[in-house]
Amino acid sequence: METKWLEDFVSLAETCSFSRSAQLRHVTQSAFSRRIQSLEAWAGVDLVDRSSYPTRLTAAGATLYPKALDLLEALHNTRAALRGHNEPEQNAR
Repeated sequence: METKWLEDFVSLAETCSFSRSAQLRHVTQSAFSRRIQSLEAWAGVDLVDRSSYPTRLTAAGATLYPKALDLLEALHNTRAALRGHNEPEQNAR
């Protein structure tokens, strides 16, 4: 599973549009769709109802959305904390 798949999914959940999300994520619509399909394959369940317009999340997608937001925030916070370790340690032995 790739972080960008979660970022793509969050974008799709917020825009309800494959084409708009692809634009915002700077990829072609077909590439964006493949990445959403990859996330669905990883999850083992459909996350998006493609039969409706605007696009809607399935029940599984609605469950994943807040968890994806939390995961992405945790990853970004962890990266920021790790980057804080780049400063030279005071009183190193």
